[in-house]
Amino acid sequence: MKNTVFLSMFLLLTNICFCSQLKLIKTIPIDEGALFVPMSFVVLEEGSLLFTDIRDKDHQFKIFNEKGQLIKAWGKMGPGPDEFGGLGFLDYLSPYLAVADAGKHRVHIFEKLQNYELKKIGEILSWEMDNQIKIYEKSVLICGNVVSPKGRKYVLFERNFNEQKTNYVLPLEYSYGTASIREYEKVAEEVSGLSGLAFLDVYQDTAFYVSNVRLRVARINLKSRKIDFFGKQTKNFRPLTIDKKTRYEMMQIGTGKKIIEELLSNYSFVSGIFADNNLIGVIYVNREKKIGNDFYFIPYVQFYDYSGNLQYEQKLPEVIGEDRVTRIFYQKNLRHLYFLSIVSGESSYRCTIYKYAIEP
Repeated sequence: MKNTVFLSMFLLLTNICFCSQLKLIKTIPIDEGALFVPMSFVVLEEGSLLFTDIRDKDHQFKIFNEKGQLIKAWGKMGPGPDEFGGLGFLDYLSPYLAVADAGKHRVHIFEKLQNYELKKIGEILSWEMDNQIKIYEKSVLICGNVVSPKGRKYVLFERNFNEQKTNYVLPLEYSYGTASIREYEKVAEEVSGLSGLAFLDVYQDTAFYVSNVRLRVARINLKSRKIDFFGKQTKNFRPLTIDKKTRYEMMQIGTGKKIIEELLSNYSFVSGIFADNNLIGVIYVNREKKIGNDFYFIPYVQFYDYSGNLQYEQKLPEVIGEDRVTRIFYQKNLRHLYFLSIVSGESSYRCTIYKYAIEP
């Protein structure tokens, strides 16, 4: 009996000791005025940072070194074959860079060469794209709304680098971690007006998809197409629910802005997801940090094991932002997680990168 009790206590302590945690290892202030409105970023092998800037009319790509100094900017908006219509979401899986071009409804595929040179090797036509993208083998997983030849609606699909063949991955009814159209419609009614965003990551043959309004992750085996769900709502997470009266007031000119601000302050929003060989991280934000007269969003990070069990939750009070979407990039091989903090300054946005190591 004593041995059994001792073993149970040992296992409990072992689980506690080996829970993953984030440790801040570097802060990188980006040169002031060098970024207008960064949409997305990735981290290259040598530690440099590649951004897309949706408000810069001259340069679409910008690369910064590990000190936050701009070292290269290039790209031109226009209708030509080597021009862009408005670059947004990025993903990088060495040596490939995928870039969503909302203006041209395409995903451009580049191969990274030496000295930050990019060689275009393909593009994917994607009118349906409306959210994040992730590279998987030599294809791209795309968040968006698409209908299969059989008439079934999907929110996640796959297209390879050079062909337009579509593989349908996640059906619409699974968007919020629900498993039927009836459940989906119920949640959709509760969150209408502030939903529509989704977050995605891939590790080997498994994709992880989560909406911005529910802490329910869809785990998808990309070979077998098996789908299951996990996610735990903690005391810090306040799930969004909008009643009919509030929804009506949101649509009115006189009250809409005020109601939306109240909802953003009173509820939590999922803001990112990342995964590696033995953990899945889910990020959500609460607007709770007050500086002067303004409130800012603060991220919380949840760590799950591959069985879907919540192991640990950690608040990152140093990472503040005005947007409920937290821009992140995860270097899986190094277990480094990068956050981008964006705060309004007097003349431009102040952008800071926070680099964390995931440690036991």
